[in-house]
Amino acid sequence: MTEVTYTETQFAPAKRLLDGEIKIQAEQIINQNLVPDLFKLIPSVILVLNKERQIIYSNDVLLETIGISAKSKFLGLRPGELLNCVHSNTMQGGCGTSENCSVCGSIQAILESQMTKAPVAKECLLTANTEHGEECLELSIYAAPIKYDFTLFIVRDISEEKKRQMYERVFFHDLINSSGAARGLISLIKEITDINEARELSTYAFEAIEQVLEEINSQKSLKNAENGTLNLNLSEFRVKELVERLAELYQKNNIVTCPIEVKCDIDVMVYSDAVLVRRVLNNMLKNAVESSHMDTVTVEGIKKDGYVEFKVNNRQYIPKDIQLQMFKRTFSTKGDGRGLGTYSMKLLGEKYLGGYVKFVSTEETGTTFVFGLPIQKVQNQAVSYFN
Repeated sequence: MTEVTYTETQFAPAKRLLDGEIKIQAEQIINQNLVPDLFKLIPSVILVLNKERQIIYSNDVLLETIGISAKSKFLGLRPGELLNCVHSNTMQGGCGTSENCSVCGSIQAILESQMTKAPVAKECLLTANTEHGEECLELSIYAAPIKYDFTLFIVRDISEEKKRQMYERVFFHDLINSSGAARGLISLIKEITDINEARELSTYAFEAIEQVLEEINSQKSLKNAENGTLNLNLSEFRVKELVERLAELYQKNNIVTCPIEVKCDIDVMVYSDAVLVRRVLNNMLKNAVESSHMDTVTVEGIKKDGYVEFKVNNRQYIPKDIQLQMFKRTFSTKGDGRGLGTYSMKLLGEKYLGGYVKFVSTEETGTTFVFGLPIQKVQNQAVSYFN
């Protein structure tokens, strides 16, 4: 650890103690028996932090979990630095000092506990850099004050539990929506006497039923993608037809009340996985429609620097605190059990299809999600991402 004191911060104080002072505090923890022997038996990571949020003690579970052989290697670090949070090195001050840290449950729990002198429990959605790439973690955080302005900090990994709940709730939500679309189309067919119009609607009804099956398969694919076992099924297809058919399906859905405008005049053949491309676009369109509040949703496709770039816009602005948490696996503004939409867009669109997924949101233009898909063939192999 370098003996440097940083002052620049976008959220929590950046000040750190130097190595010598950290060593004194670490010895104080042991000499005055501030940590009961019972803590050594609890199967959770237990840390003691100083006022500057630096680690001065850890139980042995941490050593076993992250494979560190000596405690001296992490003394003086902050929790996000220890866990390799992707934002922990954004600012020179480290963990807690970037703009993204303002929405982190971990730093919020520490600061609130320090301020109120009371225990605080929160959940933390953390994206960590690992040897396999970025990994999404859901953590249960408990922070409580102890002597000498130190903070007891307990971390429990609840990722598997949260993933299971998320998959179950999203799965049933999407199935209900897709089934509702099919039911609405079939109801219209029953009332139509014109055979040609009935045939056209029956085609859409069939596609809506296929969408129900697609929702089932998409959840299976997403789990495989997280495990790194998803293989691509590459073929050549026209993006214009894919976009138009997807938009038409939404336009025929009697649950969708907002206008949908398609601006995709490019006639480009791409060599990619059409099913995964459709899933990314479907999530983009679904999010836009669900939050449109009757305003027009626009879907645009353009050719740009070897990519086909898809843009889906609605007029709603996303507040800054929500923008900072976009693409996190279990974060959602739509209630419990939602949140996989933007996460899966990022996972499938970038790590499997080799493209890019981003967004911009302003009060003047609303929110636009962008998906850039390579026109050329992508490599057909599984990628481990967000394990």
